[in-house]
Parts: sequence; structure tokens; C-alpha cells
Amino acid sequence: MRLERALDEYEKRKKKAEKEVEKVRKKYRKNLEKRIQEILKRINSLEKKDVPKNVDDKIKKIVTAEKKNYVTALRNALSSISDMEDLGKRLPDLARLHVGHGKYLLIIFEKDVYAINRLLKELNDEYMRYYNELGRKGLPNLRLRELLKEEEITRERIATAEKEKLKLEKELEAKKEELDEFYREHGLGELEANIKSLSSSLRTVEMEVRSKASKLQKPIKRMRLHEPIADELVRDSSVAIKKPDESISLLQRIYPRLDGKYKKTAQWLIENLKERADAIERERKRLSELERKRDEILAKGEAMKKEIWEIQRLIEEKEAEIRKLKRKLEHLEKELDENLAKLEDILGTKIER
Repeated sequence: MRLERALDEYEKRKKKAEKEVEKVRKKYRKNLEKRIQEILKRINSLEKKDVPKNVDDKIKKIVTAEKKNYVTALRNALSSISDMEDLGKRLPDLARLHVGHGKYLLIIFEKDVYAINRLLKELNDEYMRYYNELGRKGLPNLRLRELLKEEEITRERIATAEKEKLKLEKELEAKKEELDEFYREHGLGELEANIKSLSSSLRTVEMEVRSKASKLQKPIKRMRLHEPIADELVRDSSVAIKKPDESISLLQRIYPRLDGKYKKTAQWLIENLKERADAIERERKRLSELERKRDEILAKGEAMKKEIWEIQRLIEEKEAEIRKLKRKLEHLEKELDENLAKLEDILGTKIER
């Protein structure tokens, strides 16, 4: 059977079942009123009865209080019952009253309490019959049309969200290409390559000079010259680059006191330090200028990068929305399958969606 036809058939049967259920409700409502009136008569009768005179005063006092509490609680519980649905809600309270009366009350007014308890049990039995009859006559409330509509809307929302995500992804690629083009036009790649090459070259020259100067730190320290430049050079070999003239002057004065490899190292520094230090200074200035130009380009590209980050954030939000919608769709499909299985049981036939 096709789904639409099955739904029409279900709704037709549901209306018929609702009429039958309403008949059941009316029938049991009338019976309920009679039973409640009968219990109230029993309660009124119990309330009017006095405790026998031969009962001990202490027990008499307890029984009187128990009777008052029992009667009041029962009246309150019964006064809130107007139909079988109310009865179902109050059955737990009535069950407690059924066994919760005082032991002295049961001893003194045994017949009355047992008669009331019997009527309360009959009320419980009546509700069970009502509940079972409703189950036979009624049909479960299947919300298939609502679920199908909700499923359709959810699928549409997923499709829309996926289109929006695709649009954002295309926009992101365009912005990235725009940023790459901006960097290409301003020669960022070449600048960074030059900075990398120049930085490497500078490190090589500086390491060469500092390596030579560090070899002379021990002999200079042993000479105890007590000169500022000598002390500085012993502490930090880069001083040779920072103060080449003073360093060369020092090396020229101590040269005669050096021997072997130290003399050879000092000779190299005396001959090459000034040239190397000047070259390092020039290259540092050049490197600084290149870095300044690179930073200017990157600063100008920062606005475009922020746009890219914002689009990426929107894509992540859209992905989270799609995941949430897909989870909802899974839940709806599961509920739909369960409702369809119930509908197939009701109609006794296989249903095609």
C-alpha cells in the first residue's frame, strides 16, 4: 500500500476509534461517579460513629485522631477525581490510604475500614479494566504527516546549508588567490628568498669572525691586561664585530706576546676584521631594509587575511550547522521507521514510502 493511502486509512480508523474510546470514557465515568458516591457514604458513616465507651481513654484519643486524618485524606483524594484519567493519577495516593490507616482505627472500626478498602480496591480494578479496554478500542497517536513534513524541511535546510558552504568555500579560494596575487605583484616571494639568503650569508661571516675571536679569549684573559676592550672581548666574541678598530688596536699591541696558532689567528683578524665588520654592517642594513619592505607588504595584506579568517570561521559554523541538521535527520528517520512499523501493524499490510 502506498504511504498516502495508508495515512488516509489510518486517519479514518483513528476517527472511528476515537468515537469508540469516547463511548468507553462516558460509560466508565458514570460508573466512577457511582463508586465515589458509595465510598463517600461509607466515609460519612465512619466519621459519624463514636469510639465505644469501653475503650481506654488514651487509645480513644489516638483512634479519634486517626479517624479524622483518614476521613480527611480520603475526601481530599476523591474530591479531585472527575474522570478515569484523574483516577489513574490519584491511584498511588489511594493505595497509600488503603494501607496507611492507623492500627487502632482498624481494630475499633474494622468492618468500616475493610468496607472502604474493598471499595478502593474495586476502584483500582475498574481503572485496570478501563485502561485495557481503551488499549483494545483506541489507536496509537502516530504523527507521521508531521514527521514527514519535518523530514522534508530538514533535508531542504541541509541542502541550503551545503550550498551556502560551497559558496563560502569558493569565496575563500578567490580571497586566497587574491592575496597570493597581491604578494606576487609586490615581490614578496623574492623578498623572502633574499632575506633568507642574506641572513644565511650574514650568519656564516659572523660565525667566522666570532670563531676566530673566541680562540683568542683564553690567551687575552691570561695576560690580565685590565683594559675595557680586552675584558669585553673575553666576555663576548661579538665585540670584535661591534668594535673592530679597538679590537684590531688591541690585537696589534698583544701580537708579539702571542705564539703558535694564536699568533696566526690574530694575524688573520688584524688583516681581515675591518673589512669583514664593515661588510657585516652593510649587509645588516640591507637585511633591515628588506625586512622593512616585507613587513610593509604583510601589513597591507593583513586586511585580506582577516577576511580569509572570517570566511573560514563562517565555513566552520556552517559545517557545525550541517552536522546538527544531519543528526536531527537521523533521529527523524528513526522515528519515522518506528511509526511506519506501527502503522503496518495497524493496517496489516506492507507500506511503500
